Amino acid sequence: MSTRRYRQFYLALVSVLAAIAVFYTSFPAFADPKELEDIRAAIKAKGGKWVADVTPVSELTLEEKRMRANLDLDEEAVLALAEPNPDTMGDTGTPDASLDWRNHSGIGYVSSVKNQGGCGSCWAFAATAALESQVLLYTGGTIVPPPTDTINLSEQILVSCSGAGSCSGGSPTSASTYIKTNGLPVEPCFPYTGTNSTCSNACANWQGSTYKILGWHNAATSGSPTVDDIRKGVFYYGPIIAGFYVYNDFYSYHSGIYSYSTGSYVGAHAVLVVGYDDAGQYFIVKNSWGSAWGEVGYFRIAYSEVAGHSRFGYFSVAYDGYPGGAPAPLPEPPCSYALSPTSKTFKSPAGSASVSVSCGTSCDWSVINGDSSWVTVTPQKGSGSGVVNYTVAENMTKFTRSTTLNIGGVNHTVTQQGIKATGKPVR
Repeated sequence: MSTRRYRQFYLALVSVLAAIAVFYTSFPAFADPKELEDIRAAIKAKGGKWVADVTPVSELTLEEKRMRANLDLDEEAVLALAEPNPDTMGDTGTPDASLDWRNHSGIGYVSSVKNQGGCGSCWAFAATAALESQVLLYTGGTIVPPPTDTINLSEQILVSCSGAGSCSGGSPTSASTYIKTNGLPVEPCFPYTGTNSTCSNACANWQGSTYKILGWHNAATSGSPTVDDIRKGVFYYGPIIAGFYVYNDFYSYHSGIYSYSTGSYVGAHAVLVVGYDDAGQYFIVKNSWGSAWGEVGYFRIAYSEVAGHSRFGYFSVAYDGYPGGAPAPLPEPPCSYALSPTSKTFKSPAGSASVSVSCGTSCDWSVINGDSSWVTVTPQKGSGSGVVNYTVAENMTKFTRSTTLNIGGVNHTVTQQGIKATGKPVR
């Protein structure tokens, strides 16, 4: 083969390989098909009632999976010292045979499913979701369908300000104590970043506008929680926080009633129990892995897992209610204004121009005209983003003149040249 043909063959081969590389890297790295087959086979062999499939988290690395189940394992020891709370909300009567707080007589008391991402903050999401449900229970919830959020509180405050944990894991009980004492503001005050961030990034004076709880207590009546303890906690107090052990098969959960089938232990995880069904022998649980996972972000788990591999609810926390009253509104952020352009130069003849004003919708502004003898402005005030138009009169002198239009505290400089010494205007 000649050198020229060899070079052509080589370049063609490189092009083909590059195209193949682009094709394959444009798709996610799918989990090992054999692993999924093994899980499905184990479910069938054990008579499981759930479906395994490829999910948004089943394809993650082991370390990435651990970050989504990174609960502080000391929670069980903490709760062992916490006494059960007497009937703060009227712990009387027999629990119903089934309950789903997402739709209870046409009213929803559960906020939308969220996604903790690659930050080990399940503890913060579970505690925040429990608080959101307490507020909804107090305020009457929201009509479903459609599931419209009436409350969305900031998990990032817990991650960055509470000292209860970080993206490396944390404590739902410590977070709950923080919520009781300090409360949480609305999400826009400190939007979730999926990082540790710093508390100074939260909106100013957020501590004066928060939602709190009256208190929290161990849902167990004695020792480790039982199925009946969890059922009663959900029935008497609303959605409750629960911890459980996560095994590798759980990441492939697609639908059905989960029970352990196969796989190694990955980590502990905090979630929100929002309902139960005695006939089906399962709990209904809100997760924090996004709505593309599981049953639109939820999963059902068998009662048998309370004493099984998952130890579901090995710790469980019930909130004692919302104290009522709307928190003080957060102060409006100071208005900031931007002008475009910030200057304009005219020659001596009369002319016109405009300035774009950018600001918040509730921000008012007015124009301070530095020299109205030769600059005419309209409009002279406004609210929200808009446009200021102005005209300049002909400059019949040989001197350049200049003035400013101060709009919302920002200057727009107007300059106009004079006529030449010959008396002819500058064109």
